Amino acid sequence: MLPDSRDSRITEGPRLPSPPQPRRRGSLEFYEWILLILLLGSLGLAVATSYTLDPDNVGIKEDVDFVEAWTLPIFFFLVLVMFDYFASKRYGDFNKEILAQWKEDKIQFMKMFTEDARRKYDKNNDDKISNEELKNND
Repeated sequence: MLPDSRDSRITEGPRLPSPPQPRRRGSLEFYEWILLILLLGSLGLAVATSYTLDPDNVGIKEDVDFVEAWTLPIFFFLVLVMFDYFASKRYGDFNKEILAQWKEDKIQFMKMFTEDARRKYDKNNDDKISNEELKNND
């Protein structure tokens, strides 16, 4: 953001907007929601097949292969973590790119604004603005 002007003449120019704030999520957010629903469903299925859910006798079923019962929820969990990792990496790369573009645009904006101010106040075209030229324009 531009600092406040020391001179009241500068405030008449345009103001540069604040840097962009990109969203963290993109189009893959939909797939993450579907994967989360699948994870919760498979987690419920794994609990239902691994444990005895009788109110009087809650415990672990003896004839259940736990690796087989919990493979699907663990798989969905790992895929969800992988989606989240790549989403944050994509966000970081995009944020750096958009911030670099904004800084470049800001520099170009300041050059154009400086050139406009120089043209406005430099009457004799010597690339220097003297105190007399400033007083004459007030």
